[in-house]
Amino acid sequence: MSKPLLRIPYTDLPLPSVIAPASASTLPGAIAALHRFFVAPSPSDLPASAVVLTGAGLSVASGLADYRGVKGTYKVNKTYRPIYYPEFLKKLHGYLRAVVCTSCKNEFSRYEFQEKLATLNPKWAELLERALKSGALDTEDPVERRFKGLKVNPDGDVDLPDAPYTTFRYPSCPKCLSSPPKNADGHQHVVQVDTDGAWKLPSTAGILKPAVVMFGESIDNHIKHTAEEAIDNAGKLLVVGTSLATYSAWRLVKRAQDRGMPIAIISMGGIRGEDKFFAGMDPNQEGEQGVRVALSTDDLLPALLSALRNDVAPSEAPTQASLQASFGNRGVFKDMLS
Repeated sequence: MSKPLLRIPYTDLPLPSVIAPASASTLPGAIAALHRFFVAPSPSDLPASAVVLTGAGLSVASGLADYRGVKGTYKVNKTYRPIYYPEFLKKLHGYLRAVVCTSCKNEFSRYEFQEKLATLNPKWAELLERALKSGALDTEDPVERRFKGLKVNPDGDVDLPDAPYTTFRYPSCPKCLSSPPKNADGHQHVVQVDTDGAWKLPSTAGILKPAVVMFGESIDNHIKHTAEEAIDNAGKLLVVGTSLATYSAWRLVKRAQDRGMPIAIISMGGIRGEDKFFAGMDPNQEGEQGVRVALSTDDLLPALLSALRNDVAPSEAPTQASLQASFGNRGVFKDMLS
């Protein structure tokens, strides 16, 4: 069996952000510039629609840990290296919509997968139920979490002494279990489960993983082409919460630039090649040609959405009262992302 292709992400530290327009350094100014970006007509030869490219930074507002440091800067850690594809398969870090089989490539419901995980790992299911009831998952404070019965190790893994990770069980791919696929040598894989339905050795296939592209894993051609079509069928590009460290993300922004699409970027910290994305832009433009903002998305996006819904003109900067009302309505994230 051939080894998975390993792609090393962009490793240079990005240059400091250059805010554009200059007024976008404040929250009201950023909202006004982004409003201008969206309401201004696209270049005459491009569609009126906009496409959005999001990265891991967008998830920070939902409570997931930020993999970068303070204000979006990368932490300097000489011993750091990313978790690559073969290692990630051994972990159960999440993705909310579906799981995919690494052998047959079929996708299955994440909800059904979680139900089977709970059945196969009752001690962990009980821990989760207690944590939900105590409110331990409603806080990021490790001391408060521990007080509410959820102990977390320094690496972020939950500690449950009487249920070590080595005993954690997970279900097999149902399709591979009923009809084991052939490997690269033409021999049929072995797929077995125990009496409870948990995947077991000597199985060589039928492993389920989150339906997301991992570090070191190549992007399927149909995903690549779909992303390119999304760029080609839009007239503007909004980039949110990504440093564009991966080439697959950077090349989409470069594709948009080559098509003459106005680009707006919301991300804390530097971004790969951002100086080239905004080169030659009129310094007096107010957002119609492009926007670069380095503010927190959980502050900016709800307020921006409220401004767009209310059709606040760029010259009418939102009042402090309206901004505070937007901050209190974080549920708008659901509307924006659904």
